Amino acid sequence: MNKNRPALLALCLGCFFLVAGCRTSKIPPAADTETASRLETEERFFHALREQAFRYETLSARMQIELTMPAGKTFSSRASLKIRKNDRLQLSLQPLLGIEAFRMDLSPDSIWIVDRLNKRYLAENFSRLIDTFRIEFNFYSLQALFTNQLFFPGKTELPENAFTRFRWLPAADGYTLQTQDVSRRQYSFTAGRDRKLYASQIVDTASGHALHWDYTDFRPVGAQLFPMKIQAGWIDGEQTKGALSMNYLHIDTNVPVEIRPVIPSGYERVNLSQIRRMIEQP
Repeated sequence: MNKNRPALLALCLGCFFLVAGCRTSKIPPAADTETASRLETEERFFHALREQAFRYETLSARMQIELTMPAGKTFSSRASLKIRKNDRLQLSLQPLLGIEAFRMDLSPDSIWIVDRLNKRYLAENFSRLIDTFRIEFNFYSLQALFTNQLFFPGKTELPENAFTRFRWLPAADGYTLQTQDVSRRQYSFTAGRDRKLYASQIVDTASGHALHWDYTDFRPVGAQLFPMKIQAGWIDGEQTKGALSMNYLHIDTNVPVEIRPVIPSGYERVNLSQIRRMIEQP
């Protein structure tokens, strides 16, 4: 099971090492009636997409995950996900009889990772993460990936005029919204005409790194629809660094959840450089 740890860390942290801050350009003002009509259509679609986005204050979920290694080996585990919106996120893996083997806790300011198999932990703040890896991918961006939301890296929420900051490309049954940051990393979000977000992707064209999240099997959670299956993957050039399939078994929203990082005594503290080496090793 220990051999699965680097790939699992890669999927949990790969997004942090891939992405950077977002600075986009405005779409030019409409020059003619056709352009004005197109912008109006895009704006209506965008606001409908936002209105249909999954709404919650807390989320507590049980899931089955399957980790696929580069060599094709797989590792399955039960897991739990807890979110207090804009405050805390926790992902816990329990591969055997509900016994926790790995936990990631995040807040807008900090990140904690506990590896119980090897008795190690990481405790850092996002400012340190940004300084070390030159990124601005924050807590709110990761929260958005787990909850099927659009996002701007480095932002806490989408601005009201956000639809003008995307490049709109017609897709087979909807639109792909694209933007890029100052490092020319590409962000793509594919939404259908049914106003569901089906895919989020981040691509670093210079290095060939890519992170993708695909959403399927939308089912009712209360009065809303939520993707019960998420397929995530991290690619380095043509080499797959890891893939993670998340199948939700049960979701509760707007019920009290307790999330607090607990570091067991006697565990070795590791730093970001060590984590990066683990992720980047073959």
